[in-house]
Amino acid sequence: MVDFPKIRAARIGALVAMTCVGIAAAGCGNSSTSTGAGGSSSTPSGSASASQASGTASVAYAASLAFLNEKIVGPAFATASGLKYSGTAGPSDGLESEIASKVISPDAFEAVGGDNITPLFPKFTKWYVQYATTSIVLAYNPKGKYASQFKAIASGAKPSTDLFPLLETPGLKLGRTDPNTDPQGRAFIYMLELAQLKYHLPSNTVTKIIGSPIASANSSQVFAEASLESTLQSGQLDASSAYLSQARQLHLSYITLPSAIDLGDAADATAYHNASITITGKVTKHGSPLTIDITVINNSPAGTKFVAYVLSSAGLALHQQGGYTLLKPTLTGSGAPAAVTSELGS
Repeated sequence: MVDFPKIRAARIGALVAMTCVGIAAAGCGNSSTSTGAGGSSSTPSGSASASQASGTASVAYAASLAFLNEKIVGPAFATASGLKYSGTAGPSDGLESEIASKVISPDAFEAVGGDNITPLFPKFTKWYVQYATTSIVLAYNPKGKYASQFKAIASGAKPSTDLFPLLETPGLKLGRTDPNTDPQGRAFIYMLELAQLKYHLPSNTVTKIIGSPIASANSSQVFAEASLESTLQSGQLDASSAYLSQARQLHLSYITLPSAIDLGDAADATAYHNASITITGKVTKHGSPLTIDITVINNSPAGTKFVAYVLSSAGLALHQQGGYTLLKPTLTGSGAPAAVTSELGS
């Protein structure tokens, strides 16, 4: 059986080591109260008694939050709360499945998209709070073969429509994540589908760029989210998918995209829904705004403290500094503890 926590720990450790650069108002040193990047609590934390005994808030989170959680939010939470922090990163869908099957038992869960939390209703949680959003961008290697062309598009010297034939170039090394398990992998494909529609590109544009069946997890382009950006930074890729928040945190070179295709604007939600992909299990997913959503698992007291901190003015400020666009925290479902609802405002 594959040891998922150890794999994640290794990937997140490598990612953080390669990208240990500051975000405004926060340093990059390890907190003495943290259990370490990508680590898991040694005591199962799916119950209140385990959380109280360990004094640790274990958090399962979308890997795009790795730098922010491990280097900024986690240590700040530990200082503010007196609890230790332990993070487990992975694709949102995959983490949801592991929580549901009790492979992991975190105190709190942060996902890209509330649809990765609702499958846990009502056994593990009955609610989630949406509090931030990001968008999909294309990150590129500033020293790569195609850097000058990407830079011209990024600067506006060339139109954004030039990006799509460029991505079809034979030999161009493109990286993305698995659309079957990761919202970023799907978001990149949705973006291509929306661009194909909006700009009246040839009908085979998406398949030519992807270079394999759209939902294939075995493509040479597919990387784990936790290692994708570090692979780009090492020069092994010419370009990769990324969230805007990641690109800013990791100081990547990147191309922003029009809001009509970047999945970052709630006003375009109806148009985003026109993009779709059928993933493993013959489940069809549709494009939607890229929101960050959080919940407590199994009514954990430690998880409640972490979620309340994230939604506090201090926690939200750290997310804003980390490149996220803040939303008014909005509760979906029922049964959220008072410590959480008190942070939602009027």
